[in-house]
Amino acid sequence: MKKRTFLIFVFLLFLSFFAPAQYEVMVSNDYPPYNYINEKGELEGFNIDILNAIRKLYNVKINVKSADWKTANDLLKEGKIQAIAGTHYYGIPDEKYNYTRSVIRTSHCFLYNDKFRNKISSDIIRTEPQPLIVLWKNDVLIRYIHSINPTARFIYVDNYEDLLNELERNDVTCAFSQKISSMYYAAKMNRAHILTGNEEVLDRNMGFKISKDEPELTKILNNGLEVIMSNGEYKKIYDRWIEGYNTRGNGWKHLVRYFILAGILVSGVILILLGFNYMLRIRVKNKTRDLQHQLELNTTITKELEKQKLKAEESDRMKSAFLANMSHEIRTPMNGIIGFTELLKSHDYSTDEQKNFIDIIQQSGDRMLTTINNIIDISKVDSGLESIHIKETNIEKIISELFMFFELEAKRKGIKLLIEKKEVNTVRTFYSDNYKLNSVLTNLIKNALKFTLSGYVKIGYTVTDDSFSFYVSDTGIGIEEEKQELIFNHFVQANPSISSRFEGSGLGLSICYEYTKMLNGEIRLESEINKGSTFFVTIPNHAQPESLKPKPVVTAKKGIPVIPAGLKIIVAEDDKSSFFYLKYILEELSAEIFHATTGFEAIELLEKHPDTAVILMDSKMPELDGMEAVKRIRKFNSEIFIIAQTAYVLDDYKAKTIAAGCNGFIEKPINKNKLFDMISSGIN
Repeated sequence: MKKRTFLIFVFLLFLSFFAPAQYEVMVSNDYPPYNYINEKGELEGFNIDILNAIRKLYNVKINVKSADWKTANDLLKEGKIQAIAGTHYYGIPDEKYNYTRSVIRTSHCFLYNDKFRNKISSDIIRTEPQPLIVLWKNDVLIRYIHSINPTARFIYVDNYEDLLNELERNDVTCAFSQKISSMYYAAKMNRAHILTGNEEVLDRNMGFKISKDEPELTKILNNGLEVIMSNGEYKKIYDRWIEGYNTRGNGWKHLVRYFILAGILVSGVILILLGFNYMLRIRVKNKTRDLQHQLELNTTITKELEKQKLKAEESDRMKSAFLANMSHEIRTPMNGIIGFTELLKSHDYSTDEQKNFIDIIQQSGDRMLTTINNIIDISKVDSGLESIHIKETNIEKIISELFMFFELEAKRKGIKLLIEKKEVNTVRTFYSDNYKLNSVLTNLIKNALKFTLSGYVKIGYTVTDDSFSFYVSDTGIGIEEEKQELIFNHFVQANPSISSRFEGSGLGLSICYEYTKMLNGEIRLESEINKGSTFFVTIPNHAQPESLKPKPVVTAKKGIPVIPAGLKIIVAEDDKSSFFYLKYILEELSAEIFHATTGFEAIELLEKHPDTAVILMDSKMPELDGMEAVKRIRKFNSEIFIIAQTAYVLDDYKAKTIAAGCNGFIEKPINKNKLFDMISSGIN
């Protein structure tokens, strides 16, 4: 009996030494084409074939199981399995796990729909305003896109089907996703029009993650990978699962295959005809050419990267200078406003001193408002929100009004302001955008006066049936020749060391250039240091066909506004300072004024006082929006005169207020005379 027991023990000991070990390796069940459950319920994919090849090589028992990714990692952590396939190694030492050599490198790429665009790249994304990009909600991916374009917007998805479906929207710029899996799903969903860009980023190594308690398994997997990569088995597996999805958007990779195949055939013919020695010379020649081509390509890429680096650095410098200038241009007048307001509060000054302080406060406010308007104008142009509004334009009236406006400023500086009318001989009515034309003239005259310390500023013009040509000439400080091409750019000053002595945002000439271009005109400069500058502008006549010309409207001459005393006026304004300002100026009309701080209060006040004549409705009100309140008022009162007061300056907002039911529209800061004119016209 003891002898039999001893023999059984020896036999079991023999089996434990010579029987192959058994390992449990797990993969994700939903990561095609690397590993996934197919329609038959079978586990297959790139990593599965890699494990099968190693298992055959060593005749080792490796049981492959699948689960979701979190479950697999939890089982490895609990020691219930020995390894996970398809793990990305980040290069950071890990005390708990070993990692094999890389099985494959994965990367991310940009995907686009060739129905809507013919290519995609990081440069395209960098230059687009607010590109819309589809991706997983992942901090690394979001930070990478924001490093290219901080204004990018995102659509978040959590599966590849949704990602490809979002690419069917024409407002989507591109998607940013793992390349191989994305193209696998594109093929599965028959989306042949979904292509990839040529850039591959965020490369990561994928391999096996193994418990440190299984060093033998680590050795088997590493050695097995080395062998199958050497004997060609790895290449077969790669071609089967990965190669077909590793394409580029421009299709060149497929052409390269054919070139390689043709080269092999030609090389075979040469080998047969000319022998091994001649084939060797051809290979050396081809290799040299390839290396030369690669060298040229690397040189081109290096130059382009250097160019983009310099461009980015220059852009950063210009933006920093612009922000510094804007800070100065806003803080300086604000300092004047706050400083002299404090002086008025702190001491009793004479009437003349108080008047002088108030003049300075008003000038500072006007200066700050001009700066803000310039920023808004150039922002609207850059964002594509600015549009042109062509109507009949009286050139001579515009120039006459500007001359009267700037004549006082010129006299204060001791400068002559001159007008030289060369020719006005027209039959056709001149059509243009009044606002933009006025803005170009205003900015050029204002710049000339600003940078001229003595001498004159001259405005010369010619009006013909086809165009309006004018120039603004001065005897100011002038502009260096090498700087003259740059002064129309955003964020650029001709000479910051000089111009820092003068007020201004530095955006005036940019606005002139953009508005002239929008009107299909031309602007150019002639200048000489310390002798002066002359800006020449030509604007074409945007006259309509005779049949489409608007009929002339004869308007009565404006007189002093006639407003009856004792009007009832509702001021719907939630900002206290704005209300007090309106209250004080409206008291001049001997008006009875009611104050509403919400849209609901405005409606209630009108219901209590149906004989109210005017409502001043702020567009942005708490609880109930101002324009929504107007719509509700119009349901029970269609006669009352409503004026929308707003700080919004976009062109289409006026149309929105009229559509809501307002009779008029006035921008903040509100001009008293303009407001009185509107009230007079509305109630008479």
